[in-house]
Amino acid sequence: MNKGLLIIGSILAATVMTGCGNKQQDTDGTKADSTQVVEEVEKNEDEEAIKLSTKRITKKIKNNSGEYKLIIDFPESDNEILANAIREYISESLGSTYGGGEEETKQGSYSGDLTDGEQMAKYYFDIKVKEFTKMYNSMKSEGMPDVPQLASETEITRGYETSKVVTFNFSSYEYGGGAHGGSVGSGMTFRKTDGRRIGWELFSTVKMQSILRNGLKEYFEVKTDEELENCLTLNGIFYIPLPVTPPLFTEKGIVVIYQQYEIAAYAAGMPSFTIPYKDARKMLNNTGKKLIE
Repeated sequence: MNKGLLIIGSILAATVMTGCGNKQQDTDGTKADSTQVVEEVEKNEDEEAIKLSTKRITKKIKNNSGEYKLIIDFPESDNEILANAIREYISESLGSTYGGGEEETKQGSYSGDLTDGEQMAKYYFDIKVKEFTKMYNSMKSEGMPDVPQLASETEITRGYETSKVVTFNFSSYEYGGGAHGGSVGSGMTFRKTDGRRIGWELFSTVKMQSILRNGLKEYFEVKTDEELENCLTLNGIFYIPLPVTPPLFTEKGIVVIYQQYEIAAYAAGMPSFTIPYKDARKMLNNTGKKLIE
């Protein structure tokens, strides 16, 4: 496995809210214990209430051309605004890898009911299987010796979650013949109140430069600017561009991840590192700070 293939674990975190009620003193020990039990039950109910409901949808098939798999954590409608925002993201993400022509990659080509996760998954999955089967048959008909088994595996899964944000992780691997396959490790963090997609606009690009430089040095295991520059395909490292992948909120901090070929050669994988929240806070604007308070 390439070093850059980042797998973000699906860790759910709920915020625990404490009130001033447990500060009250009571000489009756039994009464105090009873009050504590009630508070714990209410607290657990609050934690459950903030979690987004999802349904796991899986499509897979193996035929003469290869093996194909699609896994989606599809949001249910307990928070319709948030659920619809995530459904649009899922369709657009699948559209960029499953949708065919370049003109369809931004929106995705699925035009059916957004609330029907099974139908959406089937639509994109059928496109991919048909595309790769056609590719395989074409190679075979052209007399290519030892036509390889093709492969496509995509997962869009729910990851880190608090009362304010939820992150969906996107990972994909495809092999269409040739020397090697290609991987994508991405995702999106959503604000729960309105489904807003969290992007780099919440960060100070000037303050981010030192973080990017130091994080990439850690990834490549180098110490000097000169050594780092030799690892990258950029024209100098005076200004390091932010990645196309948006910031991903996780349990340990905000993940910064560059895709294959984005700033380095294929052999470098997907350069990535995590910014602890205490450091990220210094670079976030007020909108962003409210998401990690």
